[in-house]
Formats: sequence, structure tokens, C-alpha cells
Amino acid sequence: MVHDSNTLQDNHISRIARLRRGITATPATWLICILLALLSFILNMLYLGRASIWFDEAFSVELARQPLPVLWRTIFGPEPNMELYYLLLHFWLRLTGWSGFLPVEWVVRFPSVLCSALSTGLLFLLARRYLGTLVAAVAAVLYATNYLQLVYAQQTRAYALQLLLLMLSWFTLLLAMQKVSHEKRWWISYVLVTTLAIYTHLFSLFVIFAQFIALAGLLVLPTEWRLQIRSRMPAYLLSLVVVALASIPMFLESLHGSKTGWLFIPHLHELLSLFTIISGSNNRYLFVVGGSILMGILVMCLATWIHFTAARLRSAGQRRPVIQKAELLSQLWPFVWILLCWFVVPIVVSYLVSQGSLRLFSTRYLVVVVPPFCLLAVLGIVIWQWRVLQVLMICLLLGSALLVVPHYYPNAQIEEWNTAVHWLLARSQPDDGLVCYDNATTQGCQIAVEYYLHAYPDGTHFSEDSPGAFSWDKFSRDLPQTNPALAIDPIALATYAREHPRIFMITGRIATDADATQARKAEQWLDQHYRFDNQIVTRTVTIRLYRTK
Repeated sequence: MVHDSNTLQDNHISRIARLRRGITATPATWLICILLALLSFILNMLYLGRASIWFDEAFSVELARQPLPVLWRTIFGPEPNMELYYLLLHFWLRLTGWSGFLPVEWVVRFPSVLCSALSTGLLFLLARRYLGTLVAAVAAVLYATNYLQLVYAQQTRAYALQLLLLMLSWFTLLLAMQKVSHEKRWWISYVLVTTLAIYTHLFSLFVIFAQFIALAGLLVLPTEWRLQIRSRMPAYLLSLVVVALASIPMFLESLHGSKTGWLFIPHLHELLSLFTIISGSNNRYLFVVGGSILMGILVMCLATWIHFTAARLRSAGQRRPVIQKAELLSQLWPFVWILLCWFVVPIVVSYLVSQGSLRLFSTRYLVVVVPPFCLLAVLGIVIWQWRVLQVLMICLLLGSALLVVPHYYPNAQIEEWNTAVHWLLARSQPDDGLVCYDNATTQGCQIAVEYYLHAYPDGTHFSEDSPGAFSWDKFSRDLPQTNPALAIDPIALATYAREHPRIFMITGRIATDADATQARKAEQWLDQHYRFDNQIVTRTVTIRLYRTK
């Protein structure tokens, strides 16, 4: 390792001074932060409206567009998770509707885009306090270009908001724990954003547990943070109590049965799949980033050993700059320990918990580990003193990350509803009937179709007498829904056909092979009794048009 001991020592002193003074950012720092957030915003906005809304997104939008009393009964009833997100989306849709914007794909996804961009800027500010401006900027670019992060930055779901709030939670916690000004203000901020993170998604509890493990470890590790952590543990524990009390309504509602029965018990190959998805199924990216993390941790372990045996190494004629570099790297362990807890604890705990009846191991939930994954990756830059090696690592990391980005956009679409529903809209006439199967809440054929009927309105709608129709009002009141099987019941179809000259039979997500068989039998019955006119078939939905008169 080539060295410049004065520069290293000055950098270390300036970093400690920043921590003691609190947040200090020059105009250049804020400019870099804004540029990084802008980069993330651009990446998230690219092709934002091209991919079809899929069922989970349609569920979010259709729930959020309900009248506030219906929405409130639903989120504090059968749908307790993502409460804060649904409320914010509700008011976003009201604002955009008042402004004349229809809830088309890019409009409903825009809040996630904005949250993701803000998260990128916040990750830079967090990393800069401990790793320096250049390394923090690289980490922010890795985060903005990460495949899994991009997925949820472009979806109408709560995960981008959750990531923003969890990063704010870590940021305010670290500021409150260290000797900075306005300590009480940071504790209040920590309580607020942490509570909001729980109301955004219950999986945030795993990250809060990771915070507890991280601070407990810092009470034991012989670092310069230990005394600060000890002096602030009472305030931290009090903050956790306040967060728990404020989250009681969410906890009580979440006890009303498991909502994750669709997940399977995870096995070891699911752990490998998690890293495959984080890397965008790109082995080169996983090799470079994973190698950088492992190399960084190994070199830091070696630096710590050198630091604790410095006296013996000096007597053996070792060059002092090596020892100075080892001391500086060893002083990064508190922050690295925090990142390791943030990364490892949610994965391990959710994996172990999911071996029972409660299934929580899912890549969509574990998107919360992407920020520490990207921050740990830049350790491969920090460990080197040679500028040429630092530049090489930066090029390898950014190059492998940027090459994954073009792979994301062609694969962004999960389910294809838009093509089929636009086909329906182009052919619909007044008094046409719409029948959708399967309308069970977990399949949501009607919910997905209705999203497009509301986003591109022309008067086409589901009539109240549609067999097996779904009702948000009954859902919010926990009342029995119309039996979804009526949509494929010949008697119900015949009754409905007498009231409508044409019927669009829409077949979407179907849960089991047995249900698919029944749907095919209903289609055969319709073919025998009415005149088949036209159809469209996509990989997600089939729409068949019948003339009944």
C-alpha cells in the first residue's frame, strides 16, 4: 500500500470533527447530493408508464381511490399493512385528479419514484459522514442502479417509501447516539420516522431489531463509540418504548390472521435466489460487488490485527504508515458493524421465522437490505491507499452496476393487463356486460381490469349484477363477498346474458388447476349457447366477446 500519512491523519481528524459538530455540509456537498438524487430520479422515470400495472399495484390504486371512510375501514380492518402508504396514495390521487391528471401508470407510480430519489440522496449523506464524499457518491450510484431497488422504485407499492423512512431512521439514530447538537430534536425525529416506517410496512420491525442488535454490539466492542452509546442507551430505550406505544393500533390489527399464506417455507436455495435477484441475475455484478465486500471485510480484519499488535510490528521494522492506515481502518468498525447488522439480521431472522406458520422471507420484503449491501460494497475502495487501486475498484463497481441497468427495463413488466383492457375499451358499447374470473381477493381479476377502466375512462364499467362481482365496501366491512364462482356458473351467466346484448368474458389470475378447469368448462358452455365474436389472449388475461341477442 502506498501512503500519505499526513493526508490520512488529516482526513481522520476532520471526520471526527464533523461527527462532533453534527451535520456539516458545504454547498458542493449539497450539489453532489442533488445530482445523485437527480440521477436516481431519471433512472426511475425512464419508461415509467410502459410496463403494465400488475395486480398488486392495481390493488393499491383501487383501494386508495375509495372514499376515505371506506379506505379507513379497510386499512384498520382486513388490510392493516401499508396503512401510511395507502393514505398518502389516496391524497396523491385526489391531488392529481383535481389537477386534471388521470391515474395512468406513470402518475400512480410517481410517489415511489420520488421516494427512491430522496433515498439516494440520503444514503449519500449518511455514507459521507463515515466514508468520505467520493466513496459515498459511489455507494449512492450503486444504490440508484441496483436492480431490486429499481423494481420497487417503479411500482405503486409501499417499498420505496419504506426504504426512505428506514434510512431516515438509521440517520437520525446515529446522529442522536453521537455527540451532536440538538440531541433531543434527533431523538424526536427518530421516534417519528421509525413509527411511520412501521405503519408503512410491518417488515420494518426486522430492521428496528437490527438497530437494537447493532447498538448492543457497540456496547461490547472496544471502540471509541462505546462510551457515547452507553450514555445514550436510556434515551434510546425510551424512544423504543414510545415507538412501540405509538404502533399499538398497527400491532393489534396485524393479529387478525396471516396475510402471507402465499409464501412458501424458505430453503437454502432461496437465500441464493435473493442474491441473484439483488444482482439482477448478473453473475459479473454479483462477483464484483460480493468480492469487494469480502475483500473489504478481510482487509479490515487484518488492519485490526495490525492495530492491536502495532508495538511488536514497529520493533520488527514495519513502516509506520502501514500502522497508521491500519488504525484508521480499524476505527471504521463501528459503522461497518452497523451495516452488517442492517444487512444480515433481516435476512437471517425472516428466514428462521418463516420456518414456522408465519412466512416473511420474500425478496419484496428484503429490499430493505439493499442500502447496506451497496454501502458494504464500497469497502473495497476504502481499504486501498493507492489511488490507482481505488480508481480501479470504482470502475469495476460502477461498470458492473451500470451494465445491469439496461437489463431491468425490458423485464420490468410482471403481468400484462393493459393490452387486453385497451382491446376491450376499443370494442365496448353501451349496455355491454363484463364478467371477470377469478375475483377472489388474492387473484383480483376485476380489481386489475377496473384500474384501467378508471385510468382510461370511456363509460365502460362493471354493472352491479355482474356474476361474482367484487365490492370494496363489503371488503372494508368484512362482509361476505359475492361468490367468485358465480362468474363461471351457467345459471348466473344465463341470467346476466338476458340483461345484456353482449358479454365480455374476462379470465385472469386463477389460483388452482381445478379452478382453471372450471373456467374452461364455462367457456365451452358460452360457446355452445351464444355466438362467439372475438377474443384477445395475453400471458396474463383472456377476454372473449359473445353476442347474446
